[in-house]
Amino acid sequence: MAITGQRLLRQEWQVFYPDVDLNQARKIPAMNAVGERWLCQRCGNLSRAALPASFFYCPVCLALGRITSHSFLYYFPVKELSARKVVLVWSGVFSAAQEKIARRLVTDQPIGKTFLLWAVTGAGKTEILFPLIKAVLEKGQRVVLTSPRVDVCNELYLRFRQAFPKEKISLFHGQERKDAGDTFVICTVHQLLRYQDYFDLVIVDEVDAFPYSTDPLLPQAVERAQREKAKRIYLSATPNKKLRQAVDCRYYLPARYHRRPLVLPEVLWTLNLEKLLNRGHLNKKILRRILLLLTKNHVLLFCPSIQLLAKIESYFKANLVDSRLTTVFSKDKERLIKVENMREGRYDLLLTTTILERGVTFENISVVVLQASHRVFNQAALVQIAGRADRKGAYSEAEVVFVTSEMTRDIKIAIKEIRNHNQRALQEGLIDAL
Repeated sequence: MAITGQRLLRQEWQVFYPDVDLNQARKIPAMNAVGERWLCQRCGNLSRAALPASFFYCPVCLALGRITSHSFLYYFPVKELSARKVVLVWSGVFSAAQEKIARRLVTDQPIGKTFLLWAVTGAGKTEILFPLIKAVLEKGQRVVLTSPRVDVCNELYLRFRQAFPKEKISLFHGQERKDAGDTFVICTVHQLLRYQDYFDLVIVDEVDAFPYSTDPLLPQAVERAQREKAKRIYLSATPNKKLRQAVDCRYYLPARYHRRPLVLPEVLWTLNLEKLLNRGHLNKKILRRILLLLTKNHVLLFCPSIQLLAKIESYFKANLVDSRLTTVFSKDKERLIKVENMREGRYDLLLTTTILERGVTFENISVVVLQASHRVFNQAALVQIAGRADRKGAYSEAEVVFVTSEMTRDIKIAIKEIRNHNQRALQEGLIDAL
């Protein structure tokens, strides 16, 4: 059980840790007056938001529980940890490129504070982190892996539990709370708002993903959660130019471990696509293409909205009566179960929104993006979505299909970026052929 690190409201301590004696905890006002505004001690936001009872609250971090000018945060002093032995049981073997980056991540720590691991989807970014995390934990330091996406956190938790079976790893996000300790934490970025000046190594996965890329509160949460001399590592397959230039050290890996090129998307042109979709229909060309994909692999089909997801589900149930299919979206209460079922091959066709664009790995998967010209499918999203295909396992002739009625700039750039990664990987001898 974790009783250090987190700063929680009294009611949160009572729910999460009912046996903890708060008389031993330190207590600070949850909000402090700063002129005519109030400073939230959890997220650092200044606000004038008032309640009818003549006190103030913080609207910015409301999702974690309401903080008011009448409430307090409770926490326990940080305990320094001793050096110890850490067991890593991963039995895989690095490629030469992976091993070089993994070694440099460890040896370069004294020369920088911020690092970027820019590697294509499925390149083994998680495994590359293993030696560094082991070294940091053995020094008696604390590690957090954080991501803006719940599914990414769940995937990381499974993989790190396998690699570090004797470590007490916690998983915190809005849908689940597995509390094993505060030395090794995996959580969504919002959960970092509960930590102040605590972690020695902060790893931000999918740093370019929504909402981290658009919400200034989340980078602030990362900043506040780390100690003064902490190191920060960003992971991404699609980092923007600003991030690439801002870090102290950058590592680039343009190829996957299995030495196969990234799957280059095919564009399937369809006239009057939007009209068809509004009626909940697909034309024969699209249906035939999906049926052909299903003869070789399972299919992960991305829709731009939940509303369209429901319409297309009805269409497929009427036209693919023998196929096992379902939908998954952000508010789906069975989301975690469905993702696990897909991993186990229990669906032929999984219809999803952009929530599964990154951080999840399925074997024997082809990918279809329906209405790829829609604004939700920006360049980074399309690259990430295409990266769901052929990530691991034996070659299964996985394909990626962008269904669209127009060629957008994002589609063009996404395809060009994937092609450039493949060409760079071929030049560096990291793949066998295109």
